[in-house]
Amino acid sequence: MKKILAVVFVVLLILIIVGVIVVNRSIVHIQLPHHAILHVLPASKNNHARSAIILCPGGGYRYLEKWNEGYMWFPFFYLRGYTVAMLEYRMPKLNRQAPIIDGSEAVWMMRKLASEWGYDENNVGVMGFSAGGHVASTLLVNDKVSARPDFGILFYPVISMKRELTHQGTHDNLLGWDASEELEDQYSNELHVSDNTPPVYIVVASNDKKVNPGNSFRFYDEMRAKNRPATLRVFPSFEHGWGYHLTFDYHSEMMDGLIDWLKDLENKKVE
Repeated sequence: MKKILAVVFVVLLILIIVGVIVVNRSIVHIQLPHHAILHVLPASKNNHARSAIILCPGGGYRYLEKWNEGYMWFPFFYLRGYTVAMLEYRMPKLNRQAPIIDGSEAVWMMRKLASEWGYDENNVGVMGFSAGGHVASTLLVNDKVSARPDFGILFYPVISMKRELTHQGTHDNLLGWDASEELEDQYSNELHVSDNTPPVYIVVASNDKKVNPGNSFRFYDEMRAKNRPATLRVFPSFEHGWGYHLTFDYHSEMMDGLIDWLKDLENKKVE
């Protein structure tokens, strides 16, 4: 049985790699105004989803996990009719606003290209992983409509910069280890959920030891308190950073739940 599972795993992995190589030839690379790069795979002409999704990989604001939390997701969304993009955002270094500016410009650019690539300019979502979840959730709570996505998907996200919740490395790389409480509040997105925050789908493992799952729970609670649409899926194991890994114990359940949520979102847009 183990040998069969191993063979199946290898075959699936090869198919994913081949799929990524094939779609890579169709990827359009767009330089944004502040020199971040948006890697876009436009949907096929028979696009039925009429949506676009911007992926924000994690990496603790130190690097980007561009494969497991980026390119490997391209076939999944493309085959379901979505135009999918990965944002190669800048690291904060001496400018803590850099990743957020890049995210805002990515949303603006994807709306600008909507008619050309055949999706609804008012159906541009963002999907963030770990520290990329902080970028994504910052955009979701943005007061500016032009920079705010129409929906969000957050995988094991860093949401808060409050010391009792945050991931310390992400906090320090963004704000500095000696950040003031006022600055931490400014970048703690659970504190900025409003009546305008769009629908959110959150996925987390209850035993995540790298990023406190309390980030996800707190954001979900704030969404519910503001009567905003929010779905929270909690899995009991695998801790952190599984992304598209097929080795994630609950990969099938995770993907089925995401597909159902996206379908429901699409149906509500049509109504």
